[in-house]
Amino acid sequence: MIFGLSLLYWGLWLAILILWMGRFVTSFLSIYLVSALRLDEGVVGTVVAMYGFGAIIGCLFGGTLSDRFGRQSMIIIGEIGAAAALLVVSVLTDPVSLGAALFVYGAFASLPSPAIAAYIADVVPAERQQRAYVLQSWAINFGYAIGPIVANQLVKISYSLMFYVEAAVMIAVTILLIAFFREVRHLGITVSVPSAVRHEDECSVTHAEFAGIERPNHSDAAPAASVKGAMSRNWRRVLTDTPFLGFSLLMFGYFLVYFQSTSGLPIAMTDLGLGLGEYSVLLTINGGMLCLLQIPAMKLFARMGNSRVLVMGLAVTVIGYAVQAAAHSWGGFALAVVLWTLGELHIPYRHHYGCRHGTRVGARHVSGVYNVVWSASIALAPLIGGWTISNFGGRTLWIACTVVLIAVTLGLKLTKGSRDRAMARSLHDSL
Repeated sequence: MIFGLSLLYWGLWLAILILWMGRFVTSFLSIYLVSALRLDEGVVGTVVAMYGFGAIIGCLFGGTLSDRFGRQSMIIIGEIGAAAALLVVSVLTDPVSLGAALFVYGAFASLPSPAIAAYIADVVPAERQQRAYVLQSWAINFGYAIGPIVANQLVKISYSLMFYVEAAVMIAVTILLIAFFREVRHLGITVSVPSAVRHEDECSVTHAEFAGIERPNHSDAAPAASVKGAMSRNWRRVLTDTPFLGFSLLMFGYFLVYFQSTSGLPIAMTDLGLGLGEYSVLLTINGGMLCLLQIPAMKLFARMGNSRVLVMGLAVTVIGYAVQAAAHSWGGFALAVVLWTLGELHIPYRHHYGCRHGTRVGARHVSGVYNVVWSASIALAPLIGGWTISNFGGRTLWIACTVVLIAVTLGLKLTKGSRDRAMARSLHDSL
């Protein structure tokens, strides 16, 4: 046991760390399409968006498939499929075929995420799961900080190397996982196999996504008809819950801005004459700050109300994007990244509202709505960013982002009362 977590967890944690150290293609995809393939910014946005639409498919079906075929099988299938699709992407130049290949890559790359979340829930006791997900998030942040440095060196030789190395990392980690899972079985260590309704369709493409997530308990003895009836009632409650749907809509606006860091930002910097090296340093600053500050920030935020944390984080993010709108040099973009990275530390606390609702209507259903919002943002952000830059320029995009963030911040402030009353009802119903 290390930090109270078993080797069943740490084997997967190490694989996640290595994977994210080599997971850099999506962050540099826009620059590759603009600089190497000379595609128009609007076309680039459409092509990159296909990865997001594929990710929606992976998130929607990954949990169900992991329940049917097993967590370990879906993790391995997803990584092998993503590696194969990435190799295909590396040799294509036509936008249509590139979009199709990226759709497949997005689906396979997102497929393991629900299985990983469910696997951790299976092997980690409930009272230690928050620690497990925080440590998983730390591994992602650390990998995200190191990956751009590696990618920048590879691109100096050839853009193709970036694709080959990421595919090689995926295959190598898959081989390690196969050996790890086989050794687990050889030692006779069992992983609980939950019922078909236990999984959490939780996608982990962001840095601090899993911190503070609660896992519901389901009875395996429940009759199928009663399970279906309960699920139907929970879905109706979620989809008619005005405070929760309003919160989800506000978060959708935030995520559309959030994903401009890997879609619109590299295109805008390229148009200003800044290269991949400058952009990679910004990503390292972002990942490094999250890695260093995430755990201390969580301890500080624990003393504050969750609504206050959200509003404060968004206010800092607003300032960051306002600075970005005025930036014309690398120094200006670096200052902006530092500011909106500090704001990004609030992301785990957006789950708090959903988790509290999960006690009343089922965390799986709340999580499902979050996944749709998250995945739709991944798909739509490149479309919006590419089209805006192509027609109006990068500065207009950052001004629009700032306006959206101001609206989201005000919306969260004005709806605090209704959210607090809804959470109070949830807590009362759970007693």
